[in-house]
Formats: sequence, structure tokens, C-alpha cells
Amino acid sequence: MPVIKANIIKNSKIVKEPAYIKELYGFIYKNKGVSHFLDDDRIQAILTFGAKKTLIADLLEEIGTNSSVLQIGCTFGSQMQKTADKIGRYGSYVVSDVLPVQIDRCREQLIDKKIDFEISDARKPYSAKYDSVICFMLLHELPETSREKVVNNALDAVKEGGRAIFIDYNMPSRWNILRFFIKPFNRLYFPFVENLWYKQIRNYARKESHFAWYKKTYRAKMFQKVVAVRKVSDEKKPETKPSFY
Repeated sequence: MPVIKANIIKNSKIVKEPAYIKELYGFIYKNKGVSHFLDDDRIQAILTFGAKKTLIADLLEEIGTNSSVLQIGCTFGSQMQKTADKIGRYGSYVVSDVLPVQIDRCREQLIDKKIDFEISDARKPYSAKYDSVICFMLLHELPETSREKVVNNALDAVKEGGRAIFIDYNMPSRWNILRFFIKPFNRLYFPFVENLWYKQIRNYARKESHFAWYKKTYRAKMFQKVVAVRKVSDEKKPETKPSFY
């Protein structure tokens, strides 16, 4: 059986930590104790009001076995492990993050999985193309300008016929009483979340018409999955022979 190299770390030439991470999220991502606490699936289930398992399952439905996948941003819990298992040993799974400490955390935990890690800034374009690009609970942490760059870089990294999968917060329905508790919490700890309430993810795309879009919501519209499938250009479509009949 061939030896398959895994857990390779690639480093971009210039990776500067964004100011918003340092100011807002450093206590989460740079604190090993907090990261370890949040890595528990039970904690993730509580923080997502029981939706995390469903969100991961619906993410995996969008990913093909033995396909090439880029994930922008490390995550807590079992999402990356389950994604690696779905892709399989003959696919390719690259996880990109701007923080070396998060790359190290995930690499240590997933040393037995076929995952390559890349230290890079998602606000800068990716050079390779993939069957699928994942943004899992990432966009709500980004300021508006950074969010637009990340969405478009994710879309640009998708092959023709491939897809970008965005899973994140959404505006809860009016009858969802949790919205009244979530809003003050978000304004205190996650100040950019509400932008996703009022602006559709597809509206960040510069080339929106190049993709077919569909959206699904969960937990009384508190979460959303948005999938953008890149259309195949006319030049690459197979010729259709005229019917004999």
C-alpha cells in the first residue's frame, strides 16, 4: 500500500495577524485552555443550541469522496475530523488558517488524518483550485471589508462544476425568542455577526452570475447553509449530437 503523506504544513511568504483577531478574538484562539474547552463537541452543541451535529452532517452531504477540498479556517469540535473521513485517503484536504497556534492545535489532534495545513491569510487569493471550498462558522467573525475578500477568494478557488459551502449565522425568525438574548451577546463579543443578518452571502460575490446559488436555514432560521456551484462555461460543455428521431 502506498505511503500517503499527511499533516504537511505550508507557509505563505507573508502572513500578518489581522488586527481584529488581536483585539477581539485573541482570548479564544491564543489561549490553549479556552481552545481545549471549546473543542468539546458537547460544548459546541450547547453554543449552537443543538445545531452543530446537523450543520456538520449537511456540510458533508456537499462534499464528494476522493475529492479536493480547501477549508478556510480551523474549527472546534469534530467537524474537521469528520470532513477528513468523508474525503478519504485518496482525496486531498487542505486547511488554511492565519494563526500558527491554531494550525498546531489541529495538527496535533488530527495527526492520523490525511490533512495538509497552510498558514495563510484568507484575504489574499489562493493559487490552487478545488472541488469544494468550505467556510464553516467563519464569516461572522470578519469585518465587512475582510468578509467580502474572503467570500470572493473562496469562490475564485472553486473549479468549474465545484462548489463553495458557507455555513454560518443567519437572521433568526421573528418568533424565535432566542434572538433577544443573542443580539446583546453578539454585540458584546461578536460585533460583526449582525451584518450577516441583513446581507445575503451571495451579495458579497463580485461574479454572482457565475454560480448557481441555494440556501437552507436551521433552528428557526438562526443558522444558514449557502452553496454556490460554479457554472461550467459553454466552451467546456460536451457537444450534444442531434437526435435521430
